[in-house]
Amino acid sequence: MKTLSTIILAALLLSLSSCYESLEERARREAREFTEKYCPTPPQNNVITDSLVFDPATRTQKYYLTFTGLIDDSAALAEHAPDIREELLEAVRGNTAMKAYKEAGFNFEYVCRSQKDPSRILLHIVYRPRDYAAPERPVTSN
Repeated sequence: MKTLSTIILAALLLSLSSCYESLEERARREAREFTEKYCPTPPQNNVITDSLVFDPATRTQKYYLTFTGLIDDSAALAEHAPDIREELLEAVRGNTAMKAYKEAGFNFEYVCRSQKDPSRILLHIVYRPRDYAAPERPVTSN
């Protein structure tokens, strides 16, 4: 009887473990579902999201975007690149939907192309955990 209960317990554990989805599998599935459901997105602030892809080899969420209108200008982007990078970094830091991925140390990559010339990459940014980790706050005494 003890052997039978052990076999049943083992079978139950195996069946439950087969339902488990790793974080990498979840990231891949969510990226695919987002792309299928929403992409390409309508332009928002002159940005179209073309697709979201997860690369398990590098543990990177890759966002492929197209810049339109006023920001489809390499000279203007070059002039404002530091501000754009910082704003995008703050968006990554503040995005609660990315929380599990950030805690797991995923990378976030943004490849931004020109609508006028799709072969041209206007901006390419990769944020790694050391980039988006919360900056240390000074300790203050009262």
